[in-house]
Amino acid sequence: MTSPTPPEGASGDLADQARPLAAGTRHDLGRLADIRVPDSAAAAEAERLARAESSPMLYGHALRSYFYAALLAARDGMRYDEELLYVGCVLHDIGLTPCFADPIRPFEHVSADTCAELAERHGWALPRRYRLHRAVVLHMAPTLPPAEDTEVLLLEAGVACDVTGARSQEVNARAVEGLLALYPRAGFKREFTQLLRSEAARKPLTHAALLLQGLEERIAEAPFAG
Repeated sequence: MTSPTPPEGASGDLADQARPLAAGTRHDLGRLADIRVPDSAAAAEAERLARAESSPMLYGHALRSYFYAALLAARDGMRYDEELLYVGCVLHDIGLTPCFADPIRPFEHVSADTCAELAERHGWALPRRYRLHRAVVLHMAPTLPPAEDTEVLLLEAGVACDVTGARSQEVNARAVEGLLALYPRAGFKREFTQLLRSEAARKPLTHAALLLQGLEERIAEAPFAG
């Protein structure tokens, strides 16, 4: 079993659901294969922000990425900072949302800065904030060396599993079925590809643009419906 290291514009219905969250209401995220969703203040704030600002497609992708990362960590026997991985997964694409979109900076840098600022508000030490920031930035890197920080490797693995199906065959099929029931893909392939195309067109020197052609093909070929 995995042994986490214990640390401490959406529109319409989604935005309407998010408005009461300022009072601290916590969304029921469900359970899957004994994977625990962190319940710290930082984790709750990250989830609220993602839910308020993301489309249903992007929000579902964020949560699925965390569960895939945790499931792969369990398979590989990797120890990791559970809260850090969760916050990073939940907000790794916040830079693609209308509220956070930047006309110049790559979306992964905007997302990483948002994560680091949230972590600072919650008193995380600088080295831990740096690790979180690095994990989010590097999820768009073409490759990662095996010696990278565990959370960097896991965040990228969880995101890649959901986006292209990478290593999905290594995850228990019943766990995948349960995850997709909790967080349906909601037209993910089509909508996420459109988001990346928009990002690439506006910022042709970013990783999104450089990786787009091959990534589009892998998204289309992912072993998931929708």
